[in-house]
Amino acid sequence: MAELEPGGVLHVLATDPEAPLDLAAWATDDGHGFRDVTGRANRAGWLTLELRKAA
Repeated sequence: MAELEPGGVLHVLATDPEAPLDLAAWATDDGHGFRDVTGRANRAGWLTLELRKAA
């Protein structure tokens, strides 16, 4: 996140089912945006998450 420009997006792939909760809490604490793109893991077990750097 430190290297992103404000408004930049970081896509995160995770297999940990708690990752959406953890990243959402961290993003909120630091003022960044968070979106769970997939809503649930795909068949391979991957979640796709999106973090948007605060402006």
